[in-house]
Amino acid sequence: MPKRQSVRAARNVDPVVAPPPAQARKARKPPARTDPPADPLQTDPIQTDVFFEAFRLARLHGELLGETRLRLGQALRHPRGRAMFHFVADAPCLFVIEAAQGGRQRIVAQPGDLLILPQGHAHRILADAVATGAQRGACAQLTSGVFEFEALSGASLVRALPEWLHVRTGGADGPSEDSPEQWLALSFAAMRKEARQPNIGSRIMIARLIDIVFIWAVRHWLAQAPTQQRGWIAALRDPLVARALALLHAQPAFDWTVEALAARLHQSRSALGQRFAERVGEPPMRYLAGWRMQLAADLLLRTDLRISQIAAQVGYGSEPAFSRGFRRVFGSAPSDYRKRLREPPLR
Repeated sequence: MPKRQSVRAARNVDPVVAPPPAQARKARKPPARTDPPADPLQTDPIQTDVFFEAFRLARLHGELLGETRLRLGQALRHPRGRAMFHFVADAPCLFVIEAAQGGRQRIVAQPGDLLILPQGHAHRILADAVATGAQRGACAQLTSGVFEFEALSGASLVRALPEWLHVRTGGADGPSEDSPEQWLALSFAAMRKEARQPNIGSRIMIARLIDIVFIWAVRHWLAQAPTQQRGWIAALRDPLVARALALLHAQPAFDWTVEALAARLHQSRSALGQRFAERVGEPPMRYLAGWRMQLAADLLLRTDLRISQIAAQVGYGSEPAFSRGFRRVFGSAPSDYRKRLREPPLR
């Protein structure tokens, strides 16, 4: 069972202060409250930390595969496997993606567009004049790469994303420095330069640029995703659910209940529970249980804390209860999980 905390011990008792005179009370007005804007990732640092912590734990690792010139009539095939990204330049091309439900999705990518496949779907890339309207002799230049999340917690981040992210830049109003077209072009130009002229730290620079491009693409998708999109990332657009997620992430060891969470947010239990489940796709306490296990897995890998100490830090009052929960999620005991990940790979 999650660790019980003493509310009485944690509560600060303020000294008794005489009430102000009636005239002063009338003069005071409560501060005006304004609802946060629709895009919390851009403006609210508390809600931004929700994504930051999840992204940090997932440990994205990306590599640049290189550049490819695709002439009319040519095709590239990529089997199902690692997640991939493709940046298109010079001429349009056609992507045919093998979707999860068995169908095929055809996407025409224009020069300046970015396509990310976070779930590693098989896909083909074709220089098809009929489908894309490309002129004779046009060649599409593709800058492609792969990425993966080194931690198992990355699976929850991938599940919160669509099967593909298509960043369209054709509608940008001119080549301003903050337009998607200019931003992506500069980022991928920097990647190509480091790949063509490797120097000290080039691999690190490419990896960090891939991190930035991935985060930027998620923000771009989030700003345009349909309102009915579910998942904890899309739920950050809802100010109330974003605050609930921020509280759970900030105090994972607290003895949370839906009632306690609703009280902190000045909401009813039923209203918060329903809204959270609709936006995130699971109830608050189930989400919290998964987040606690992600934190525990990270602590097992990065620290030498005892299992009992980690259990306490993520909200469990007993080591056996924590171990049972951890085994259900990761398929092994915490000590075995730590040993397996710390063993050097066989050569």
